[in-house]
Parts: sequence; structure tokens; C-alpha cells
Amino acid sequence: MEISLVAAKVLGIYLVISGLFLIFRGKTVPHLLKDFFGHPAIVYLTGVVLIFLSTLFLVLHNVWDGSWRTIVTIFMWIVLLKGVAYIFVPETLHKFVGKKVLETLNYYGLVAVSVGLALFFLA
Repeated sequence: MEISLVAAKVLGIYLVISGLFLIFRGKTVPHLLKDFFGHPAIVYLTGVVLIFLSTLFLVLHNVWDGSWRTIVTIFMWIVLLKGVAYIFVPETLHKFVGKKVLETLNYYGLVAVSVGLALFFLA
């Protein structure tokens, strides 16, 4: 199977599961974030893993042809930037998640489920 299809299916499943978590268990997110950012080594390792996986994908498949493959490539670039941010500016990421973001987790969950299903079935 082509790497674009595999990436779209995996990303789609991840987004659906994450979105459902935000919808049904979103109230636990502030506690998870507090614990996560309270351990700098885990934040650093998360950044390393995100950079490794996104770079691996981008080396194998960096497509900008305007099709659905471009959406997957954009997601991977965002993941790479998030990994870099976890390593160099974790405090900024922690401050970015304010009350307004935490109050709208249900909407983020609905968007994630929608995009995830679209990626999974359109790919």
C-alpha cells in the first residue's frame, strides 16, 4: 500500500479517537496537561518522538500536488513544528492552552472526528 494511504488511514484513526476523547473525556485534559508539562523529560522525549516520526514521513513522502496527499503532508509539517516547540519552547505551548481553548474542547473534538473520518474514507 502506498505510504500516502497508510499515513492517511493512521492519521484518520488517530484523529477520530482523539476527537472522541475530547468529546467524552475533555474535562480530564487540564489535569493531563498539568501532569505532562510538570515533567520536562517527558515533554522533551515527546518532542524527539514527534520530530523523528514526522521527519521519517516527510523524507519518504513530501507531496504538494493539491490533492488529499497535501493535507497529510501539511499535518506532518505541523507535527514536526510541534515536536520542535516541545523541545525549545514548552512553556509557550503550555501557556497557549488557556481557558478559552479548554472551554471549546467539544468543538475541537467534533472537528477532529470529521477530519479523521474524511481522511480515513477518502484516502
